[in-house]
Amino acid sequence: MFKQKKKSSHVSIELNDYVFRALVMKGHSFVDAKVIEVELPRGVVQEASIQDELELFNIFKSIAVKLAGKKQSVRFFVPDPTILLKSFEHPSDVETSKLKEYVEMELGHTIHLPFQGPLMDVYDPIPGDRQAMLFAAAPEEVHKMTNLLLDIDMNPDVADIRALCNLRFLDHLQLLQQDRTYLIANWLINELSICIYSNGSVEFIRYQPIDTDLSQWRANAVSESEIDFSFSGNMEDYRMILSDQVLELDRIMNFFRFSLNKGEKSVDEIVVMGDNPFLVQIQSFLQENLPLPVNIVDDELVDKHFPNFKAKHASLLGLALKVV
Repeated sequence: MFKQKKKSSHVSIELNDYVFRALVMKGHSFVDAKVIEVELPRGVVQEASIQDELELFNIFKSIAVKLAGKKQSVRFFVPDPTILLKSFEHPSDVETSKLKEYVEMELGHTIHLPFQGPLMDVYDPIPGDRQAMLFAAAPEEVHKMTNLLLDIDMNPDVADIRALCNLRFLDHLQLLQQDRTYLIANWLINELSICIYSNGSVEFIRYQPIDTDLSQWRANAVSESEIDFSFSGNMEDYRMILSDQVLELDRIMNFFRFSLNKGEKSVDEIVVMGDNPFLVQIQSFLQENLPLPVNIVDDELVDKHFPNFKAKHASLLGLALKVV
């Protein structure tokens, strides 16, 4: 959503309520790329919002050398809860290249957003049809991250939307067909981000928290730079929480089919991805309860295309694949 200058080396970072991940690129190839993972103390980030900037600054500062040093270009995700997708009409004489300028002029008049000073990007899937999509985000969390990076002498270069990074990753693997409609469900331990993608266009996005106590999730060191998480609570309770999300996915697909598209378009396939340790079980649960194919971005698939990377790195890989 913003960018400064092009560099072949860069760092892509992911920040959620329990872990900080960084994918360090030393050039255009992923062969020499490395991932760094650090557990975040509870409360530093809550529902993707930075709560303790000083603690996060200290964490960033302690690993800055591992992130390839000062002045490194950094890419990061705009927090999912802050993102809004809005369709809008525009006059036929407004060219695609001028749509963002048009939106800026129309804010508060014909186009309304629920926050001030939004960060915006415009997508025009079918130029000339007078319809376009606006991605907008509340600026506060992006500014927090930007300032933290500047404080450790790194250069915030790109802020991107996780759903678009996931689509970029799936497209790179040639898993998306032009004539199919996909629901991409990105499952974290305590978040679910939903994107419906059809005919080359994002048509729906939704963020939903997953009501789980993070104190019941334990970080386990896999190596010096990697951690995994295990659940110590009642698995049946967590399964019930996940089942609620499955019902919500079903409601969203019905809303998309009947309310948004008058029964003329529906989801053809679900793609499950994310860093949730129970991703395989989630896929099985969805397949048992929903009458359409459910595919998964698992460790085997990711390693086939990006050796030494795992399913939990898919969004970061999509961010790193962005051409700036």
